Amino acid sequence: MNEHLPEDSEPQLELSLQAKGPDDAQLLITVASLGMCRALAAGTLSPDHACQRLFGPALLTRLNQMNACQELRHAIHMATELEDVANLIPDKLASAIADVESELLKALATLSIKKPAGDKWLVRSNKRIAG
Repeated sequence: MNEHLPEDSEPQLELSLQAKGPDDAQLLITVASLGMCRALAAGTLSPDHACQRLFGPALLTRLNQMNACQELRHAIHMATELEDVANLIPDKLASAIADVESELLKALATLSIKKPAGDKWLVRSNKRIAG
């Protein structure tokens, strides 16, 4: 038994995704963002959850620092506003999500041309964290 975990909790494995280099990172972010948009469009995740977990200003800052492709930066900038759209003009949310997806697909087309080399995104980790 791990002495750092409370007795009634089960240890959980940590899952990590890793991209090497700016091109591979942009591709991973684009694919993850498209998945988030699909979940938003289906109503399985809320805009506030998406903005808290992925579509925040920190991601946009990182993309600007790595000089990411313009389509990706524009898509993430629009995505950071989805929570506001949902709260202020909820009838426009579906079209706002569609606009973000459209821009992400443009980014994916741009990034796919480069075919970034890299390892698998899933990184093996034996680290255990408290549940």
